Amino acid sequence: MKAAEVKQQIALKNILFATDFEAPASRALPFAVALAGRYGAKFYAAHVIPPAAYALARPESVEPTLEELQAHGIRALNQIIEPLRQHGQRCGTLLGCGDVPDVLMEFVRNHGVDLVVVGTSSRGGLGKVLLGSTAEDIIRVAPCPVLTVGPHVTAVASVGIRSLVCATDFSLGSLRAAEFAVSLAHEYQADLTLVHVVDEALTDSVDSAKQLNEQRLREMVPSEPKLLYQPEVVVEIGPVAERILAVANELIADVIVMGVRGAGAFADTVSHFGSIAHRVVATAPCPVMTVGDPRKAENE
Repeated sequence: MKAAEVKQQIALKNILFATDFEAPASRALPFAVALAGRYGAKFYAAHVIPPAAYALARPESVEPTLEELQAHGIRALNQIIEPLRQHGQRCGTLLGCGDVPDVLMEFVRNHGVDLVVVGTSSRGGLGKVLLGSTAEDIIRVAPCPVLTVGPHVTAVASVGIRSLVCATDFSLGSLRAAEFAVSLAHEYQADLTLVHVVDEALTDSVDSAKQLNEQRLREMVPSEPKLLYQPEVVVEIGPVAERILAVANELIADVIVMGVRGAGAFADTVSHFGSIAHRVVATAPCPVMTVGDPRKAENE
């Protein structure tokens, strides 16, 4: 696999924070704000009113109900961004109505969003999450990375990023994820660990598999930009999601980065992204940045 050639730092110029004004979103907000501040990005607070919010209203009540929901949405979004504006943060609000993933992706395209930040709830893992059951769709179709803050996150946004874990299955999606991981490590002068997990049932020789994959991981590290700390490479044997999470816990990772929508072990199926990525996002002790192929996202 060719090394991730990051010819220039990946820029985050516009960051979109998606919220339904519930507690999971509140947990994700500090991470969105911290990244926007670090990169000097414009911060967008976005809310989408789904049709289900007024589906049970009588026909004559639909319009006033929607107007009331819109007024509430505007007030709540302004409450989020006003303190940030007072501290000099460039901000904007985005309010829409319709299918949540579709409207959010329209926001992403129209405003040149480089990163979407969402929070997930604890009920049913990632099956029942912020924005209903649609967070999987957001991760699957977004042309930009998505930072998901789950219910088990213990990392603190204000600390920044000191330790990064990039989980790779050597697919093209993982290559793009490695580019983002290297760029983040350079920006924050953080420790970077590249991790690959070998399923013991799929290999005849554990030792040779480790040696081969350690070399492949080293080849992924680009010559530029120069990182403050030499990236570590780790090859684990066992259940993939569990070993990724174990490494993240051991290293007290601040962010896990991984590719989705590729052709490897983390790839999506027809209706949802891969079960490995699903488990990592739902149970990680830190935010997870999922990175897909924008060319595929355009064809979703």
